[in-house]
Amino acid sequence: MDKKTVKVIEKYSMPFVQLVLEKGEENRIFSDLAQIKQVAEETGLPSFLKKVAVDESDKEKTISFFQDSVSPLLQNFIQVLIYNHRANLFYDILVDCLNRLEKETNRFEVTITSAHPLTDEQKSRLLPLIEKKMSLKVRSVKEQIDESLIGGFVIFANHKTIDVSIKQQLKVVKENLK
Repeated sequence: MDKKTVKVIEKYSMPFVQLVLEKGEENRIFSDLAQIKQVAEETGLPSFLKKVAVDESDKEKTISFFQDSVSPLLQNFIQVLIYNHRANLFYDILVDCLNRLEKETNRFEVTITSAHPLTDEQKSRLLPLIEKKMSLKVRSVKEQIDESLIGGFVIFANHKTIDVSIKQQLKVVKENLK
């Protein structure tokens, strides 16, 4: 992405995030943005919006479908993007808004990858430790299963990783034996 595009994205995301914070709508906007991001990724929306061959009005119609299921604040924001013909940057702007909102509130989605599903008790014991070790607040937890870890888990949030998997421990032992 070139610098000009990044500036355009910031031009929309920064004021929107400030407005969300002023209105105290963080929880609702976090939820709305996460849902839109998930739907977009599952449907291939980002690549559709980037296609030059797709007419701008088709892109605008597509992103307007999200307006029915989000907060009034986000409805208005989507309308501004449509009015200013920024449908092609819709996904990038929303991801930037989500990232900025996470940083401003220090509330992050945490991804926990483990060899086996964690029990509710394990999660409830793990979340305070994650918050303390990573100096953040857990907004939501996304679980992934990776049997190659053998045991233990890998935690990822705010571009930080804690890897206490058996796979990693064996890798360290192997390196030390060389």
